[in-house]
Amino acid sequence: MSKNPTSLRKRPKDLKAPQPLSSDRKNDKSKVIRPMQTAHFIAVLGLMLLVFAAVIVIEKQLPTGLKISDEAKNPDRFIAERAYNILKKLTKIGPRIAGSNANEVTAVELLKSEVQEIIKKTNQNHVIELDIQKASGDFHLEFLDGMTNVYRDVQNVVVKVGSKIKSPHSLLINCHFDTVVDSPGGSDDGAGCAVMLEILRVLSKSPKILRHNIIFLFNGGEENFMPASHGFITQHKWAKEVRTFINLEACGAGGREVLFQAGPNHPWILETYSEEVPYPYASSLAQEIFQSGVIPGDTDYRIFRDFGNVSGLDFAWSANGYVYHTKFDTIDHIPLGSLQRTGDNILALAKGMAQGHQLSEVDKYRAGNLVFFDFLGAFVVRWPMIVADLINLSTVIFSLFSIHENIQSAKKNEDLTTRQYFRKLSGCMSIIIASWIASIIAAIMIAVCLTGLGRTMSWYARPLWIFFLYVIPTLVVSMAVILLHSKYYQNDLELSPWTMFQFYYDAYQLIWTIFLLFGVLVRVRSSFIALIWVFFASLGNFLKSRLFGKWRDSKWLLLHIGVAGLPFVQCFYLIIGALYLFIPIMGRAGAGSHAEFLIAIMVSTLFTLLFSFAVPLILLVKGVERIFSLLTGLFLLSVALLILTPLGFPYSGEPSSLAPQRFMIAHSKRTFHDVSGAIANEKTGYWIVDMDINSPHTVDRHVPEMAAAELVDEDCKNYLYCGLPYLVPVLTMLWKTHWLPGPAPELRVPVTMNVLSREPIKDGLRITVEIDGPTHIDVMISPVLGVTLTEWNLNSKTPLAGPRWNGRDTYFIYYAYGLKRVPLRFYMDFKVPVTHSGPIMDFAVSSQFLFEPGKSTKQFRDFVSKFPSWTAVSYWTATYESWII
Repeated sequence: MSKNPTSLRKRPKDLKAPQPLSSDRKNDKSKVIRPMQTAHFIAVLGLMLLVFAAVIVIEKQLPTGLKISDEAKNPDRFIAERAYNILKKLTKIGPRIAGSNANEVTAVELLKSEVQEIIKKTNQNHVIELDIQKASGDFHLEFLDGMTNVYRDVQNVVVKVGSKIKSPHSLLINCHFDTVVDSPGGSDDGAGCAVMLEILRVLSKSPKILRHNIIFLFNGGEENFMPASHGFITQHKWAKEVRTFINLEACGAGGREVLFQAGPNHPWILETYSEEVPYPYASSLAQEIFQSGVIPGDTDYRIFRDFGNVSGLDFAWSANGYVYHTKFDTIDHIPLGSLQRTGDNILALAKGMAQGHQLSEVDKYRAGNLVFFDFLGAFVVRWPMIVADLINLSTVIFSLFSIHENIQSAKKNEDLTTRQYFRKLSGCMSIIIASWIASIIAAIMIAVCLTGLGRTMSWYARPLWIFFLYVIPTLVVSMAVILLHSKYYQNDLELSPWTMFQFYYDAYQLIWTIFLLFGVLVRVRSSFIALIWVFFASLGNFLKSRLFGKWRDSKWLLLHIGVAGLPFVQCFYLIIGALYLFIPIMGRAGAGSHAEFLIAIMVSTLFTLLFSFAVPLILLVKGVERIFSLLTGLFLLSVALLILTPLGFPYSGEPSSLAPQRFMIAHSKRTFHDVSGAIANEKTGYWIVDMDINSPHTVDRHVPEMAAAELVDEDCKNYLYCGLPYLVPVLTMLWKTHWLPGPAPELRVPVTMNVLSREPIKDGLRITVEIDGPTHIDVMISPVLGVTLTEWNLNSKTPLAGPRWNGRDTYFIYYAYGLKRVPLRFYMDFKVPVTHSGPIMDFAVSSQFLFEPGKSTKQFRDFVSKFPSWTAVSYWTATYESWII
C-alpha cells in the first residue's frame, strides 16, 4: 500500500488509552488495538434489552380503577366500576347489528333508560335534553375501494347538557353502540359509550355551570360505515352548534387510548389536550400513518371533518387488536384501569374544552397545525408547524456546524484535508445506506425461508419471535457491513478506531440531518423523530469535541449512551406502539398481504434506524468474533426452536393470550343471468374469505370439508366482483378467497330486483330499478366499454367509481335500513354512443343476512362448530345475483 505523507494517519503512542482527535499523533506508527472490552459491548446490548423491557412495562401501565365505594371520597371523579356495570349490560345484549332488534330496540332502550336515570339526579344548574333521531340519506365514501353509502332510518341517541346560559356553541362527544356480526362489541365501541354515560353522570351532578354545551352522540350505525354520524352532522337540529368534537373508537381492547388524529388545523384543540389530560398518549406520527391508508379502517372522525367541516380529536384503544371485530371482544378483556384512564382523560378534556373561550370564536383559532408527541406517557411535547420549522432548521444548522468542527479538527491535527474528509464521509454514508438495504434483504430472505418451511406468522401469537427472527439479524448484518467496510475501504488511510468511529458517527448524523431537512421541505409532522436524533447526535459531537475531548473507555462510553439514550428510548416507545397495532392487523389484512414479508421489512427498517448510533460501536470492540458468535447463535437457536417445537404455531386460543386465526364465511347462493334474463349458472356453498396468509387450510385436520375449498380465480374475470357477495368493496385487499361447494342456504327474506323502466334521454338511457331484501344490500354496477354512467338520483348526484374490471369502471352502493323494511329505488343515467347496440352494463345485487332469524341454518352452524378454539369465525348467509342489462 502506498502512503502519501500528506494523507498518512498516525497512530497513538498509548495503545491502552487512545488520545482524542486533537492530540499529537504525527510520529506514532505503532499497531492500533481496539479500545473497548467485549464485555462492555455486551453490557450495551444488555442495556438495550433493559430499555426494551422497561418501555414495554411503562407502556402497559394503567391507573387504579375507582369503585363505587370510592365515590364518597372522590365526588367529582370518573368511577370506572359504574362504567363497567353499564358496559356489562350493553354487552349482555350480544351482537348489535344495525337493523336488528337488538340494536334498534334493546340497545336504544337501555341507553335511554340510563340517560333518564341520570337526568333525574341532575344538579339544578344544568339543563339536559334527550332526543332520539332517525336519519336517512346517502354520501360518497372514498375508503377502501370507494362506495356510495345509502341509509334509511338509522338511529341516534342524542343528549345535550347545557345551562341557563344557553350557549349557541357545543362540544360533541361521539361513540357508537352497534357492532359487527357475531361480536358483543365490548371495546368496539361499547366501552366508549359506557365511558360517555359515566362522564355525563359526573358532569350532571357537578354544581359547576358549563360555559358551553356538551352533546353526547350515541350513534347506532358506525359499523355500517358511518351513516349515523353522517345523519347527525348533516341533519340533526343541534348539529349546527357543534364547534369541535371528541370521537371514541377502538381497534383493540383495553390498554391505553391513543390520540391518533387531530384537527384539521385548530391547534388550540391539541393544546387543550396537552394541558388538561392526566395520562397523555398522542403522536402526529400515528395520524400520518392512519391517514396514509396503510391501516384498513376508518372512523366517524372522517364524517365530522368532511361533512360537518368541524375539527376534533380521534381516540382509540389499540392494544390487543386480536379480539377486535370478533366474538372475543367481551368485557373480560377490558380492565377497570383502561376505563379509568380513558374516563379521566376524556372527562378532563371535555371540561377543558367546554369551559374554554375558544368554542365561541373557533374561526379565530383555525389556522395552523401542530407537531405533537408524548414522552413515555408522561407529558406531551407540541409546537405549531412554524415553530417546528424554526426548530428543525436550527437543528440542521447545529448539526452541520458540529460536523464542520470535526472537519477542522481533522485538518489541524490529523493531516486530513477537507476533500479527504468529505470523500470518506460520503463513502461512509453510502455504506450505511447499503447496510440498511442489506439488513432488509436479509430479513426478506429469512421470510422466504420461513414461508418455504411453512412457518409463517410465528410472531402473531408470540411477538417475541420478532426479536429473534428479525431484530437480531438486522443488528448483525448492519454491524458486519460497517465492520467489513472499515477494514477494506478505509485502508488507504491508517485511521485509529476512534477516528474511524467518528467518520461513521458523522455519517449517521448527516443522513438523519438530510431526513430532517427533507421533512421540513415536504411538511412532514413526524419529522420530530429525525429532529431528536439529529439534535442529540450533534450535542454529543459538541460535548466530545469541546468539553470532554480527553474522555475514553468507560467515561466516553457512558457519555455516548447518555447522548443517544433519550432518542433511543423515545423511538423504541414509538416502535413498540406501532408493532402492537400492526401485528394483530396482519391477521385480518387478507391472504394477499404477504404478512411475513411486510413484518420482516417493517421491523428491519425500524430497527436499522433505531440502532443508528449503536452500530458504529462495533469498530471499537476488541473481540468482535465473540459478539457475532453470540448473536448468530441466538438467531440459529431460535430458528431451530421455531421449526422443531410447537412454539412456532402462530395462533392461540388461550383466554389469557388470545391470538385467534380469523375466518369470514358466507353461506351463499350465487345466480348468474345471461343477456336474455335466463339463469345461465347457479352455485351454492360456502364463500371463505381468507383473512391471513395461512388461510384456509390450517384447519383441515379439524374441519375435513375445508380440504375441498377451491381458490376463486376464473370467476373474477367472468363476473363483476368475482361473482361473490362482498359486503363492502374490499376486492383490492381481500382478493384471495376460496369457494367450498355445499347445500343451498335458506332465505327468510326474498331478494328481488326489478327494472321498473327504460327511458331514452339526451345522449343515452335512463334505467330505474327497485331492489328489495334484508337490511343489508349491495349493488354493483359496471357499464360496458363505451358507455358511461353519468348521474343517478341519489343525493350524491355524481357516481363514485371504484376499481376497474376488465378495463371497465365499477360502482358500489352499500345500502342498509333500520327495522322498517324499505326497498331501494333509484335511476341511473347512461351516456350511450349512437352506434352502440346490445347490453349497456353488468348489474349485480348481493344481500347479507347478518343476524337471526336468517343468519344461518343448523347445517351451517354445525359446520362452523367444527372450527378449533384458536379460531374466530364470523359467519352469515348471503346471496349474489347478476344480470346483463
